[in-house]
Amino acid sequence: MPRVHRGSGIRSQDLISRAKALRESVDPLLPKLTPDCPRDRFDRLRAELEEVRENRDDESRLERLAKRGEAIARAYAGLLHFQLDPTTPAIVSFPLPGGDVSYAALARTEREAEVAVQQSDDPSRLLLGYVDWSRRGFHFFATRRALWCTGRSDRPPSEFVQEKLAELPYRMGPPDARGQVLCPHLQAGEPRPYLEVGWPGAGQVYRVCRKCAKGDRHLLSHLSDGVAVPDPAAEFPVSAALNVKCSDGDECVHGRLPELPRALVRAYEAGRRSDEELLDAYLNELKPRIERPDRPTFVAGGTCYGDRREAFVAALQPSPVERRALDRVFRHWTGYFEVDEPSASRALERLWGQHAEEILSAIVRDPEEVRRLVDEARGAPGRVAEILKRVQKRSDEQELLDTLPRYARLAPEAAWADRIARTYRVQKEAGAERTILQALPREGKERGLAFGFLVALGRGAAHAWQFTPTEQEFGQALSARARDLLTAPPEGYHAALDHLLSAAGVVAWGDRAPDAPAPASG
Repeated sequence: MPRVHRGSGIRSQDLISRAKALRESVDPLLPKLTPDCPRDRFDRLRAELEEVRENRDDESRLERLAKRGEAIARAYAGLLHFQLDPTTPAIVSFPLPGGDVSYAALARTEREAEVAVQQSDDPSRLLLGYVDWSRRGFHFFATRRALWCTGRSDRPPSEFVQEKLAELPYRMGPPDARGQVLCPHLQAGEPRPYLEVGWPGAGQVYRVCRKCAKGDRHLLSHLSDGVAVPDPAAEFPVSAALNVKCSDGDECVHGRLPELPRALVRAYEAGRRSDEELLDAYLNELKPRIERPDRPTFVAGGTCYGDRREAFVAALQPSPVERRALDRVFRHWTGYFEVDEPSASRALERLWGQHAEEILSAIVRDPEEVRRLVDEARGAPGRVAEILKRVQKRSDEQELLDTLPRYARLAPEAAWADRIARTYRVQKEAGAERTILQALPREGKERGLAFGFLVALGRGAAHAWQFTPTEQEFGQALSARARDLLTAPPEGYHAALDHLLSAAGVVAWGDRAPDAPAPASG
């Protein structure tokens, strides 16, 4: 609904200044014509405008000319008449996609023509006066410096195309050999869903993937802003694609997907949906068609593997622990599963929320331990791949320790030596050294044992200052036995521990657990 109010003195003076400029020449009211544009229609318009200019000092004649002829000529006559009789005008405003525009009602003509004449120094405003001409088959393009007409040719001036490329709402590459202007992800060949706005007249097509598309941007509006053409929908066709590489042909869920629904296109063309919203709406339209529950379908990085689970998992390039987890979850999988990148960690991140226990069960056998680890992961969240690495490391360490004998009761010296030996199995030299120093008692045979272990680790000289000469001598005598215990195979562990403790003078040092395997003979 147009809004009307009385014009101010400043507005009147502005109109008078513009009228004075247009008294000298009608050129600012006419577009520049490309070689494709027929001149006869514009010659007739120029003749009408010149007739108005020739009567620029005839108030009554201008008043009559403001009521007949081409819309722009009437608006021109109204402005020149206002200069002669500057009665405070009514100012009318009406909405356009870029915001409200206002003009002074000075002639019996279309509001777009009034705006075009009164703001003819702005090519995008002058364009409004020729919108009706575009419905008759003419093409108009407003650059920052001039309004161009290409007649019935849809080929825009190169100046206009260059301006559009320089001011794109996204970071995009230059047109390739096929005229494709692509966002960085599509340039890199990443198979992501994308929005496409074609521009056949310029021989170009613009594509923005879902990762780049934003909720506050509208690619079509950017390209078509400053354009008046006979059929905008045909001259800037809009489409979208899921962009999945499928190996199963028509049998695959991606084999026969519908095009972007016309209702969504119309809403986008009307500016009611952003680039992001259009793509999301299209993907939601496709969702019931591709997420079929009757068969498994695996997609990674835009490539569909159908129900070929092994090929899909291999494409994710999983580590051994990741493969075990993925195999466990996917062994009875039904329905659709997709990750945007061929990455095992991305797949596990997606699965973690609903399948955390199943993922950890592929690595940890004890159900209680699985539940504890799940709770621990919730309390200290991190990347699933890192969680799995930690769990796998812990599981591997436990499997290694499970190969060693178990004891029901140990003397203090035996318990201390057993602790150091087991730590060495999973944390090697650094872990064993750290444990020795942290658990070092103030007195007792453990100190001699400690120095013996440090010598066996090659760290005796570095820590000799912490031990008495007697403790050092005692430890040196035990170092060979300590080294044997650290390096003994699981079946020789019990005997190596016994030999060390016997050499240290510790008798009746402990009992094996009832279910522990018998020590090796000899």
